[in-house]
Amino acid sequence: MIKRVTIYGDSFAEPQRPAPHPTWYGRLKDRWPATVNYGKSGSGPMYSFKQFYQDLPKLNYEDLIVFVISGPDRVCWNSEADDQMRGNAKSYEEAMARKFAVDTFHDETIYGNWKYESLLYTVSRIQKCKIFTWHLGMKESYSYIKTSLNDDYFYVHNESLGEACSNEYVEEERRGDKKEEWRKERREAFDLNHRVNHLTEMNHEVMYKQITGFVDDTEIPKFLKNVHKGLYEEQEFIYD
Repeated sequence: MIKRVTIYGDSFAEPQRPAPHPTWYGRLKDRWPATVNYGKSGSGPMYSFKQFYQDLPKLNYEDLIVFVISGPDRVCWNSEADDQMRGNAKSYEEAMARKFAVDTFHDETIYGNWKYESLLYTVSRIQKCKIFTWHLGMKESYSYIKTSLNDDYFYVHNESLGEACSNEYVEEERRGDKKEEWRKERREAFDLNHRVNHLTEMNHEVMYKQITGFVDDTEIPKFLKNVHKGLYEEQEFIYD
């Protein structure tokens, strides 16, 4: 029986207080009060797994792990700084050192999510805990492009959060005029149209049901599409 829930991830998971509507992680805490959420906006897998490595030894069959595996390019440069995620280098020397590190460990970084996912699968086998995972992009999932490893202990959802976010926009709004006056209207209407964790209330409910469907062995629903009106701009969705 699940007694503890631990959440890791980026802005799709970071607690928003106060939230204008129930959130997927808030619903989990309602059901399992011993829920801890380490989600942090702008963070990447390196940041999330720093905490996960500390938590790993104590995991057992009473634990549910929920992971949002973000983009592997989000390098965690400094574990002490508040602006550690993709922050600007403070000097030319630091910038050159970062470039050297990125060039040297390019493949280790770009394919890092495959290894992270494999670790989570292995942990679910050995520790007998349940692990539910979303990816920011499905191309970064090894099990998705190879074969599904989903079972009673491990689950990778086959819809990415990036796609879920962009697919919420009503199709007509995607094709709409993008002149400056409409951009201005969008900015003025931001407070009314703001999506918590980049998703509407309806898909927060879907995310909660996806997790509980995995835990309770019931249907795992798909994300809803064409449910959000607003100006779609591909480069902005992650920051709305």
